[in-house]
Amino acid sequence: MAKIKILYVITRLDQGGAQDSVLTTIKRLDRRQFEPYLAAGPGGRLDGKVKREFKNLYFIPALKHDVHVRYGLHDMWAVWQLGRLMRRLRPDIVHTNAPKAGILGRIAARIFWRKSKVVHTFHGLGFAKEQGEKHFSFFVKTEKFCAKFTNALIFVSKKNASEAARLGINKGVRNEIIRAGISFERKLPANFDPTAKKAALKIPATARFVLALANFKPLKNPLHFVLAANKVLSTNKNVYFMYTGDGPLKETAENLAKHLGIEKQVLMPGWRGDTDELLAISDVYVSTSLREGVPMSILEAQAHQVPTVGYDVDGISEVVTNNRTGFLVPPKDIARLAEKITALLRNRSLLERFKQNIARRDFGEFTVPVMIRRQEQLYRALVPQARAGRTFYKRRKTYTKRKFTSMGENK
Repeated sequence: MAKIKILYVITRLDQGGAQDSVLTTIKRLDRRQFEPYLAAGPGGRLDGKVKREFKNLYFIPALKHDVHVRYGLHDMWAVWQLGRLMRRLRPDIVHTNAPKAGILGRIAARIFWRKSKVVHTFHGLGFAKEQGEKHFSFFVKTEKFCAKFTNALIFVSKKNASEAARLGINKGVRNEIIRAGISFERKLPANFDPTAKKAALKIPATARFVLALANFKPLKNPLHFVLAANKVLSTNKNVYFMYTGDGPLKETAENLAKHLGIEKQVLMPGWRGDTDELLAISDVYVSTSLREGVPMSILEAQAHQVPTVGYDVDGISEVVTNNRTGFLVPPKDIARLAEKITALLRNRSLLERFKQNIARRDFGEFTVPVMIRRQEQLYRALVPQARAGRTFYKRRKTYTKRKFTSMGENK
């Protein structure tokens, strides 16, 4: 029986929830039924790692991460390069992820490989009015256009699906809610010592620790993290904050911390590979995002029973239960954010009660096996295995390896 070929398309292989979901899916798909391929723009932090671990990886040189009119020619070229790849691989399903790859990948499938079924996952809607009305309107219109030649839209949160319906993005398209999944197993070194970990970070053993795992992009809103930290530190000096990651606002955030005189207690070390250890020493997790689908970093915090304080946006309330497993406050309300962080740091019985509530919650729908099973069910519904590859024997063309490596194939 022929396997179902799936081409995943993502803008770039950086660290983030969308990338984690795609790479986990590729790793865990049933290879007896599915044959996955991955196309991405070059320049991501994970390029080397994924290239070593996954042979069916193709880089699309013209696929740029940023959205700007000056990249118009690059975008057209990226559509052509993606189209060539589709014509060569002849996938049964093209599954796009992230806003830009979702648009260009679906257009390429429509023009160059109409035989495929097209799936797009919204890992959060990826556009907001905070970015400007023109930007917001452009993406809404573009998503409506792309939905016309999409077979299924996947949403990771119910709120995103509801907003898409309100905007008319998902009209007439099959809709699925498939949560982003993580492993809830805590992966700590043998004989892990929290005090030693704090010492390695130059944090006093008795100090409280507040963590955020996110990039320094506008919608992640890192400056509010610094401003909230400043308010907390004005009444409680024995607290250290850390915001990991990188991005365009990192230098601005660092300068803001220096201007406020709190740079020694607000750490911004860049991307780190010790997420589980950092969560193991955390008292509170903070999210200042203005848009989220299913916040995987918050799920990771819940796996370590770390209560969250965050802005109540999109799918966060589907992960954090307000006043039970964390606090949710109105977006951009820095004072309330700082107030709730302080409340958890000062009231150990409240903190412990929240931890116990997290431990009792059933997170089954957010696990990797459930995510994989539901995606596989969707793929089989779109392309029954008896039909997989059946149309691909007609008008078959041969592409030489020499021609295709000019597009950046990595095998």
